Amino acid sequence: MAGEDFEVAIIGAGPGGITAAHHLLRSGITDFVILERAGDFGGSWRDNAYPGLAVDVPTLFYQFPFARKADWTRLFPDGPEIQRYNQQVAADLNLYKYFRGHHAVEREAWDDANKVWVLDIAGAPPVRARFVINAVGGYINAKSADTIAGTADFRGTILRPNAWDHRYSWHGKRVAVIGTGSSSVQIVPALADTAAQIDVYQRTPSWILPKPNVAISPRAQRLLALPGVIAAINTAALAIMELPLQLICHVLPLLPHRLLAALLPQYDRIWRGLYRLLLRSKVSDEAARRVLVPRYGILAKRPVLSSTFLTVLESPSAALIADPIARITADGIRTADGTSRTYDLIVLATGYELFTDPETYRPGTTLGPNGFDLADDYRRNGLRSYGGSAHPGLPNRWSLIAPQGNVGFAWHTTIDLTARHAARVIAEAKRRKAAVAQVRTAAFDRWVRKMRRRGKVISTYTVDCNPGLRSYYVNSHGEALYYRPQTLSGAVWFSRYSSFDDYTFTANH
Repeated sequence: MAGEDFEVAIIGAGPGGITAAHHLLRSGITDFVILERAGDFGGSWRDNAYPGLAVDVPTLFYQFPFARKADWTRLFPDGPEIQRYNQQVAADLNLYKYFRGHHAVEREAWDDANKVWVLDIAGAPPVRARFVINAVGGYINAKSADTIAGTADFRGTILRPNAWDHRYSWHGKRVAVIGTGSSSVQIVPALADTAAQIDVYQRTPSWILPKPNVAISPRAQRLLALPGVIAAINTAALAIMELPLQLICHVLPLLPHRLLAALLPQYDRIWRGLYRLLLRSKVSDEAARRVLVPRYGILAKRPVLSSTFLTVLESPSAALIADPIARITADGIRTADGTSRTYDLIVLATGYELFTDPETYRPGTTLGPNGFDLADDYRRNGLRSYGGSAHPGLPNRWSLIAPQGNVGFAWHTTIDLTARHAARVIAEAKRRKAAVAQVRTAAFDRWVRKMRRRGKVISTYTVDCNPGLRSYYVNSHGEALYYRPQTLSGAVWFSRYSSFDDYTFTANH
């Protein structure tokens, strides 16, 4: 079959895909398609529906800048409320008319003769598009459980946060939860009330901070609904963030590396002392408190928010197990000390493949002109991007979240900035009647060097001051490529006014 042709293809229908579509529409571009491997909008909020799911960023900041919502039920609403919001925004923008569900993109290949991208779709004809916006998000796929020996031998039930079976009842069951990240810390309290026993297997302790999840009263909702109020709150928060980012990106990088490496851990000494005080007020067992204290810095791995997780550990029917897992057996889990425990349910809350890991990018799936393969380039030359979105080997293509792409505030802020940049360049290419818009190699290299200089503090702290750490912020190669070392004002300016001279625009022939 011939397939379909579009001016722009958006890959992914999560918050990024919604944001990209919004900015295309604002630019007057309506010839686009949204390709989604699942059946609806929502991304992670559609895929994850586990017990206890909730956002861990205050919702006043975790929302689309172009679709502010005032009537949230809580400061940190649950997953279903977030997902309903995603669907409502998509409907309000009339995006379902552009939506192609169950269209999993298996390969993106540049057709240099026709100056278009050919997108191979699983079980369907290919889609051709002049421009591509990759909006698959930062958390691509759940990590494989194969790294834990014996998973296939378990005769009970195994569930994952992004594939929860709501028909399964854990009431009265013995449950093991592997991991102490954001998903686990939400799941454990939700299961603990009715499970017979719940054991939490901790591989690396997390910084677990209180979550002030207050209800938003009708009066507060009415106040937030006043014109400009939520926007003003966001602007104030961005302004408050600006000073520390100026220090991190512009002032502290002027210091010698040795001095930085000596100063930065002092910050964590203070936080570690405060955290011990918190644990003392929540956890009575001294041995448990010792294993709950992270050895790494508070900003070296994503902190977790919960006001209930530590309380659950005090229950007689709950236990924290820090001994390494030797293997999963037919009946449960055996730890390295030889202890075997039996379970009915094992929850694998072991994380996701991230956009900062080179192995996340599969060879042969993103192919540019002249044999360029993004996965191969990342493996040979390191993960890099221009403006957190573009690569000179991939004409007419942008990612909404790429290496050194997260601006460090809220997720919607990041994707709004990169989507605005992509739509702006696409609109300029159309204005110039250009077939191809491609970031110049010189501009790309200049940007990468600038990010390397400005990322000195982030790299020194997360990599050098916390050796051997593997987290969202430090990838599998020991590189700190999660954050974009740029001030928020600088990122906003770039999204709106960056020079088109950094791109080449090749006219139609």
